[in-house]
Amino acid sequence: YGEGSGQWRTITAHAADRYSVVAASLQLADRRGAVGETDLAAFLDGMHRLAQHFAGLIELPASHEVLTHARALDEFCAGVDVQLGVNVVDVAGNGFAGTKLRGLAEAAGLELRGDGLFHAVDEYGATLFTLGNLGPEIFDADVMRTLTTAGVTFMLDVPRVADGPAAFDRMVAVARQMAQSLGGTLVDGQRHVLSDAMIAGIRAKIGEIQQQMAVYEIAPGSARALRLFS
Repeated sequence: YGEGSGQWRTITAHAADRYSVVAASLQLADRRGAVGETDLAAFLDGMHRLAQHFAGLIELPASHEVLTHARALDEFCAGVDVQLGVNVVDVAGNGFAGTKLRGLAEAAGLELRGDGLFHAVDEYGATLFTLGNLGPEIFDADVMRTLTTAGVTFMLDVPRVADGPAAFDRMVAVARQMAQSLGGTLVDGQRHVLSDAMIAGIRAKIGEIQQQMAVYEIAPGSARALRLFS
């Protein structure tokens, strides 16, 4: 807390203000699980040493309370950590040409990135959904010149998207257009043909999950959600 500014500010290596109160935080969970006793103890020990160095007073929560909260947070996150996908597969046995796939993906506004996936992004550059290969090869500009694949998969990471149902609608629209252009079929992970009713059910599930997150004060696609689901 800056004495001069009267506001909470992030302390940087070049900060020139004087601080009367300092707050430190530790993320309690992510996709690897809840924070453990060892990491928590190291964090608390570091805060103790910092306070001693500046002859300051320190207020710390009880370790068992923090660990209990971390486990509860991790349990909730695990319950809403869902990635939903739809596939476009070749049923004629000819395969999809990589050059054709790339042209269709780019025409739909998707960007090929270094992770081997095409990304659909919002106005801020955040990923809405991805398009990847169902085969072993990742998508690469050079590889796609000679690639032939039996199918592609569209994937939506539900907790990391602000408006899941809207992103899903766009994803399905692109998948349908690609299926029509390639002569492919839209199927789920078990290769069952996706009917309109099944797609509506998936969309409703996305909305339900994101509503649960909002009630838990983790806004889907927010900075908090991106930290927790990483």
